[in-house]
Amino acid sequence: MFCPRCGRDNSKERKFCAACGTNLEAVSHVLSGDTDDFFTKTDKALDQFISRYAEHVFKNAPSSAMDRRVGKSWLVLGQGFLTLFVDLILFSLMWNVLPLRFLILLISSPVRLLSERSNRQKASSAELAEHPSPRLPAAPQSEWQSDSVPSVSEHTTEMLQDFRPTTQEQKAKTE
Repeated sequence: MFCPRCGRDNSKERKFCAACGTNLEAVSHVLSGDTDDFFTKTDKALDQFISRYAEHVFKNAPSSAMDRRVGKSWLVLGQGFLTLFVDLILFSLMWNVLPLRFLILLISSPVRLLSERSNRQKASSAELAEHPSPRLPAAPQSEWQSDSVPSVSEHTTEMLQDFRPTTQEQKAKTE
């Protein structure tokens, strides 16, 4: 349909002009001169509803819903029924597959996790075997220095007596 305001050619299923935003549905209604009664409006609304439902199976369903011929209405209704059957089949399939998948995961997850863990451990041990850590030369026990290094707190109480101020020095500091 050509837009009466800007002249752009728009597809039939567009309600508004892509260039200027003019309401093409209202223009189409005025140009056709048809006045829709209650039943025609109801038929159009139902066809649009069914075609939107059937859109996920039949990609051209919404465009055929705008055609006002009776044959197109029957086509939209047929597409709706086929979509319903496809949905029922998918629903029953998923109703059975999803619980089965849940049970399989519930049972197999601990086994698979343990298997993955053991594979990681095997891989890390194989990697360690390929690259052995460098060995330090062993020092004889006589060269160990555990006895030669005194502790930090060793002999502190013995030396503490040397650093205690006498009572005369304490009195002098307080006065």
